[in-house]
Amino acid sequence: MKPVLHHKTLLSGLVLFCLIVLPAGRLTGQDTGGLAVYEEQLRLRLDEQLPEVRQVGFDAGGWFSFALFNYDDGSASRHRMLRQYQLRAWARVNIRGVHQFYVRGLLDWEDWNSGDNPDTPHDDEFFQRIERAWYQFDLGQMLRQQTGKAPPFGLKLKVGRAYARIGTALVLSMPLDLIQLDVSAGDWDVKGFLGMTIRHRTNIDRSFAVSEDQERCLWGIEVAYNGLDRHRPFAYFMSNYDRTTPDPRSATQRYDYTSHYIGLGSVGTILSPNLRYNAEIVGEYGKTFSNGAVDRQDRICAMAIDVMLEYLFKTKTSPRLSFEYLFGSGDNDRSLSAVATVGGNQAGTTDHAFNAFGFRDTGIAFSPDIANLHTYILGASFFPLEDHDLFRRLELGTKAFFYHKATNGAISDTTGTNSSRWVGWEWDVYCDWRIRSDLTWTIRYGAFHPRSAFSDRSCRQFLYTAVSYSF
Repeated sequence: MKPVLHHKTLLSGLVLFCLIVLPAGRLTGQDTGGLAVYEEQLRLRLDEQLPEVRQVGFDAGGWFSFALFNYDDGSASRHRMLRQYQLRAWARVNIRGVHQFYVRGLLDWEDWNSGDNPDTPHDDEFFQRIERAWYQFDLGQMLRQQTGKAPPFGLKLKVGRAYARIGTALVLSMPLDLIQLDVSAGDWDVKGFLGMTIRHRTNIDRSFAVSEDQERCLWGIEVAYNGLDRHRPFAYFMSNYDRTTPDPRSATQRYDYTSHYIGLGSVGTILSPNLRYNAEIVGEYGKTFSNGAVDRQDRICAMAIDVMLEYLFKTKTSPRLSFEYLFGSGDNDRSLSAVATVGGNQAGTTDHAFNAFGFRDTGIAFSPDIANLHTYILGASFFPLEDHDLFRRLELGTKAFFYHKATNGAISDTTGTNSSRWVGWEWDVYCDWRIRSDLTWTIRYGAFHPRSAFSDRSCRQFLYTAVSYSF
């Protein structure tokens, strides 16, 4: 074994050992807002940096990342600062591509300025958890090795803790403890999964009694067609069954948001190979306890739409321009929040607010859920110094967000309760620099300008910068 791999294996093994020996850390509600945008970008970066899978053997490695967050908390009308140190280690065993085992753990130290921690009175918090741990069996690869021919179909079975998404991630984009089956035959791909949410993660119901815990069973199936040159249409169905136990319990309020989703969409290119698009429409139905309800549930009837266009110019500096439109239906009688039972839907009426488990970048300073909003996003980016080796993968970009209420009801930000529909706008700028294959640096700044939907129209700012090193 090479010394480098030996050292990587020892360090990765030490981190994973700590995760097994130490008790599991609690996941707080901090993975929302601008922090959620950073975590999603970090997740994508970690996935991109995974090495090629070896046919037979063991591999291990990890990442160390440091991030600084400096932001205005609009709901608390105060400023907060956080320094985050994260050490991840992973290990993988691959047996001829038929059997794969993967595990990844995280040690996380969060150092808040005095009094800035929004969840506890403690300024420092330490977490440890297993982020991924799964086994995958590839039947198609086994048949290919046994017969020397490509099989007429492919089948992969994955079991464990893995990242799950459906469609373009508008409805689902989160880790689950799951069983997932992927089948491919001809031009068709079919994916089905059954999973449980991971305990102590931020709930889609932001009511105080359930906001920091989520016990839900999710299952879904997605069918996609690959037989078109420039388009990949898909359709899916997903169900969510709420089993969350409130803490504290209440005699005047019950919680149960059980929902089902039917989605249609497509991804690909249109008019030109340089013009990429994705489009998705989803309907939601189900039942929920409304504000103040204990014995009767009301119907859910909601919808969401996402359309994105991105044009890549085939010229020097590789500039890109993008436009995205996001719509999540809202409910006119929600008084305080579009994403909570308490202060949410009026009892005895249908709830039209769209709530799901997906992810969209809606700005780091405001970062609302899409419920009850029309959101218009303009983006541009380029690589200004691609002729210089050191700065070849340095990208500069900007995004502008415009928010408008779909109804006069509440949005996810509980301070935006005025009946006016003009919510405001945000401007973000960012820089992503892949310094080396194992070293990245990023910085992003956003400023949200509230408008007539808010009584307090003070500008909200959010700044983060982070460096990540892989080994």
